[in-house]
Amino acid sequence: MPATQSLMTTRRGEFRALYRALQRDRRAFEATPVIFCEGDSWFSTPLAMNLLDWLVWPAPADEARGVPLFGAGGLFFRTEDSGDLALDMFAPRRIRDLAEWYEGFAFDLVLVSAGGNDFVDGFLQRLFRSLRPMSATAAFQRVLDSGRYGQVRAAYRGFVERFRVIRPRTPILAHSYDYPLRMGQPAKLTLGNLGAAALLKQGAGPWIGNRVAHVLPDIAQQRRFAQLMTDGFVEHVLMPLRDDPASGRVFDFVDLRGTLRRESHWFDEMHPSGAGFALLADRFRRQMQQKLEVKLGG
Repeated sequence: MPATQSLMTTRRGEFRALYRALQRDRRAFEATPVIFCEGDSWFSTPLAMNLLDWLVWPAPADEARGVPLFGAGGLFFRTEDSGDLALDMFAPRRIRDLAEWYEGFAFDLVLVSAGGNDFVDGFLQRLFRSLRPMSATAAFQRVLDSGRYGQVRAAYRGFVERFRVIRPRTPILAHSYDYPLRMGQPAKLTLGNLGAAALLKQGAGPWIGNRVAHVLPDIAQQRRFAQLMTDGFVEHVLMPLRDDPASGRVFDFVDLRGTLRRESHWFDEMHPSGAGFALLADRFRRQMQQKLEVKLGG
């Protein structure tokens, strides 16, 4: 077994081949967590080591010392994509596709990153079109009144319940987002962070500040609004799912709020830098290890 945190970062075909090979070594199979990953750009952005990258791969210092994250390593099935909305990711057709893979392999843990994109960009543009300046609290009330949190919660619930039917005891671990600081800052795409693809793209974002600047012209107001939306996602989506007697049997989340307190921890308006994601991964990792105690033998 390799002295790294994962056997490989795998998509569908590669995952199937590695899983079958791992099964042929019973001791290795029993010692290796098999982890299903679905998510948005916090799991998939190529602009830096993202949150999932830090969980899959070892930090250089750990690798040099031969310290893997999960004992003998982990096998990660990765199906995440940047820009995905939870409403699309957990639509019935998508859930059926994901469930076929989930049913076909003995997964020990499910990691989910979803919901942030549902409350920005086009959603904000439509919600605040032609409106006059208002307070951050009033702006957030419009988000509440839109019913968006209920829609996202229902989408999550459909995913959790389908997966719970397949594996009633396998944990599903999601996460909150952190409070954005670099309001209005787009992603700067360069050859250094995106490679040759940067030559074909004009940039990405921003997704919040430019959509609400006409109603929240002050940066401090925009930050407060973003904070309220981030808290709202926890209070109206993640906590109700965790605390529900049905979905709470398997569903939990890592609260990442308040981790990234410096602008340098952020790459752009919505995405942490590689160093920022590393800080978030430290918190995420602890709950992953708790969920995998049975597999790891305590």
